[in-house]
Amino acid sequence: MAFRSVGINQPCLGLDGLFGLAEDLEALKSAAPDFVELMPHELGVILGGGLDASRLQIVRELLLETDLSYTVHAPLEMNLMDLTAPDLQRNVLDASLRFANSIGAEVVVCHAGQRLGSRDARHSFKEQLAAERNALREAGEKAGELDVSIAVENYYPELPVVQGVVYDYSVRPSELAEQISAVDHPAVGLCLDVGHAALAASVFDFDYFEECAAAAPLVRHLHLHDNLMKANLTGVPPVSEHPVYGFGDLHLPPGRGAIPLEELFRRVDFLEEPSCCVEIFSNFYSLAPEALQAARGLGLEGATRERLSA
Repeated sequence: MAFRSVGINQPCLGLDGLFGLAEDLEALKSAAPDFVELMPHELGVILGGGLDASRLQIVRELLLETDLSYTVHAPLEMNLMDLTAPDLQRNVLDASLRFANSIGAEVVVCHAGQRLGSRDARHSFKEQLAAERNALREAGEKAGELDVSIAVENYYPELPVVQGVVYDYSVRPSELAEQISAVDHPAVGLCLDVGHAALAASVFDFDYFEECAAAAPLVRHLHLHDNLMKANLTGVPPVSEHPVYGFGDLHLPPGRGAIPLEELFRRVDFLEEPSCCVEIFSNFYSLAPEALQAARGLGLEGATRERLSA
């Protein structure tokens, strides 16, 4: 398997806001990413579930002037299983798709839905899964019209998931694959976050490689980062000190953690050549060139394995 393209997540917006972002994107060119994955909620282009036309114009001009390519990550809290506000949730995804189209982005990543016990007791889990499938099919139709693909991402066992306050079926990539197969729309695929899957494997004791392999046929897009495969099961220490103790979703550059990434890309066959976004936290952003190089090396290793086995 070779990656179709290798990009990186959007630099964190600092005090200079969009002015600082423009400078960061320009500086990022020296690391030669194939694309940058943007967060429309951080860019301020979505307001009340719709695109803010005036803000969009400013952001769009800035982004197109940088002469970079882009993918888009829909707002993190968007939840198509939320039956208390289904129209609003769908509107947020629709706005993300239209934003992607306005900047020429071909992929929009969104998180799979979650069930919140305190909010969703009146609905069955089966109803919520069906609602998510219907919403994704409708969004798939819109995405097809806009020449955009949707990639639904598996999540990780953050503390509310571990404690059972939130139920997220997508912590098992195979279950997310079942849901996306049931959606059965050509514009809707899967985003495999290999870091999230590694943390979930350590908590729920499933086979990391088997679960990733189950998802692989539907993968359109990858999120690539590293961690120490240790989830925080108690809430102590706080998230701000997770790197000190090696807990949680650390978003380290590939190769800086404990995930067997080389073995993953040797063993798992992805039917398509997915795009790959390296996702690293802002305190590691100075390592962007190293992270992109490591990602390309992993993709080439997979491609070499395929040639040898052919």
